[in-house]
Amino acid sequence: MKISIVSLLFIAAGSSAAPFDTCPSKAFLVQGSSATIFGVNLVSGSYDQFAANVGTNQKVNGFGFSVHDRYLYGWDYSRGNIGRIGKDYVLEPLNASGLPNTNFYVGDVSVQQNAYYVYRKGADYGLYRIALDENEADYLVASKVIDGGSLNLNIFDLAFHPDENLAYSVDNRGNLIAIDVISGNSTNLGFTGVTGTFGAVYFDVEGYLYISRNSDGHIFRVEINDPTSTTLFAYGPSSGNNDGARCATAPIIDESEAPTLDYGDAPDSYATSISANGARHGKGNLYFGNSVSAEHTPKSFDDDDGVSFLTGLETGLDTLVSFTLSAPGYVNAWVDWNGNGQFDESEQIIAEHLGSAGENRMLIEVPIDAKEGATWARFRVSNTPSIAPIGGVDSGEVEDVNVSVIANGLVEVATAWQTAAFEDLWPQQGDYDFNDVVVRYRVFKSQIGNQIVRFKFEGELLAVGASYHNAFAFRIANMPRSAVNESLVRLTIDGKQVAKNPLEAGRSEAILVALDDTKVIATAKSNCNYFRTESNCLSQQPISFSATLPLLNSIADNASILNDISPFIFAVNGFDHGPYVDSANARGWEVHLKNHSPTEAFDSTYFDKGDDASTSNGNFQTVNGLPWALIIGTRWDHPTEGTDMLFAYPQFKAFAQSAGSTNTTWFNNPVNRYSVQN
Repeated sequence: MKISIVSLLFIAAGSSAAPFDTCPSKAFLVQGSSATIFGVNLVSGSYDQFAANVGTNQKVNGFGFSVHDRYLYGWDYSRGNIGRIGKDYVLEPLNASGLPNTNFYVGDVSVQQNAYYVYRKGADYGLYRIALDENEADYLVASKVIDGGSLNLNIFDLAFHPDENLAYSVDNRGNLIAIDVISGNSTNLGFTGVTGTFGAVYFDVEGYLYISRNSDGHIFRVEINDPTSTTLFAYGPSSGNNDGARCATAPIIDESEAPTLDYGDAPDSYATSISANGARHGKGNLYFGNSVSAEHTPKSFDDDDGVSFLTGLETGLDTLVSFTLSAPGYVNAWVDWNGNGQFDESEQIIAEHLGSAGENRMLIEVPIDAKEGATWARFRVSNTPSIAPIGGVDSGEVEDVNVSVIANGLVEVATAWQTAAFEDLWPQQGDYDFNDVVVRYRVFKSQIGNQIVRFKFEGELLAVGASYHNAFAFRIANMPRSAVNESLVRLTIDGKQVAKNPLEAGRSEAILVALDDTKVIATAKSNCNYFRTESNCLSQQPISFSATLPLLNSIADNASILNDISPFIFAVNGFDHGPYVDSANARGWEVHLKNHSPTEAFDSTYFDKGDDASTSNGNFQTVNGLPWALIIGTRWDHPTEGTDMLFAYPQFKAFAQSAGSTNTTWFNNPVNRYSVQN
């Protein structure tokens, strides 16, 4: 005799399992093709596996928790019917009648009625009520409330309100939907501001709706009376197949259990309490300092010992911050610079920084317009890279620090934005397309009164049309390296602070290496040979950078001091750079602006090779006065790959050969088919 898989499932289920002992505060989440069940703490997003398999060979969907008998109910895909799950997490098959021959993936158990509702859109399907009261004559008999053509919703789960006989969901366009399960009518209550597939939907006893997005696991809290107030509440598990259930009459924090969460200490305007969706972390082995406490609600335990500012917070200057971690983790931090009592998105000072176990130090710039006086900083460490200053996360710790900002009268003066473009085949003229390294930048001098205390650089790498490896640097003429306060030098590339010192080692003059290998930093996208030099390869964003060079002692300002700062490129050691360059001493190869002097690292034997006529005509130019480096005082459309500058900008030749006396606006007159539109 053959026994079917379905029969085996009935045998495995056996008699009814006992219901859950209580109405749990945790939410239930079912995922995967074998119906793995997790318990999710909505407060932190942390989750535990309750059951790897509930005894089916396919998924379970339309998950709901009944407050009437404390069982979980769901649609069993292996049988095409409903089932229930008790505290042993084994599915007990139930045989509901009156249902169409299809599977349902949307469902929940009503709080007001002892009935399970399932929904599927389409005229042949719809919203069905299945009675669950064993003492009623219609037990397990399905009745159709409305067809799925009339109730046509793109939803993936629904949840019943704890006090109303209404079910709620959020559709894939982010609209909050209320469903009257008696009449079958639905009401669009407005846009929540978030979109996606929300496969798990829950209520708590306070009437807040929680929706979990499949793609990233983010849990959002929705105020049903004001869907525009929807906020990211916690970072939960992601899955392509998500369905959730929860006891809607339970609070989301069970204070009868041991506390597991760490909260911040700042005033509640910064979002500290759970009602304000405050920052909170599940307690574990990742934290700041020596320990972390756990509490049900925010309390000050004076154990915030892992974050400190080592230097004062003075407007416009950098401050040195130290944080100690128990284990590697991602650090995010904010300071309320404008004093408005909250952490704005623009006030993030550390983003997704992977810190190491032990002490970490970072330089943070205090905005020049920061408000003077006492304010708050918030530091968060977790295993989740990108988090906000509010909301829950399953690991780490939050430390809020009270700090004071001092105004010091600092002002900043900047050059106009300029574009530097280089041809890296020097001393050969080569393809002369001037797109091997293209950088847009400006330079600041920071001063108090007439004394300069710091230089700042900011810019973006626009193009790398080179096969060779080149570094991009700034030479600060007439300034020795010893004048720079190297402990406070900071370099950021593409939004991430670089750990190494950007001042070139072993030099007596101050040489700031902003981009140490443009070929590596700017990786060409698929099907492109170079970075932003081919017409079909411009979707990549330019790569930003910024650097600060604080001075050990202030220096007197003068009118030409910013003009003494000039960009150049040099070859990266260890890589081939053409027939004239020794790869063992590639650093000795440099390209500067026309008539500019090279640095102390330059190998002068490279002069007068190939097409270069430096000795007779002036540094870094041909016998006809053509340069290998340019400064254009505006944003500039560089030539496309392999296009000679003289074709892309026909007026450039006369400009260069006249030493800049004619065709002074040559850069405004490109041949469009030969230039990249920046």
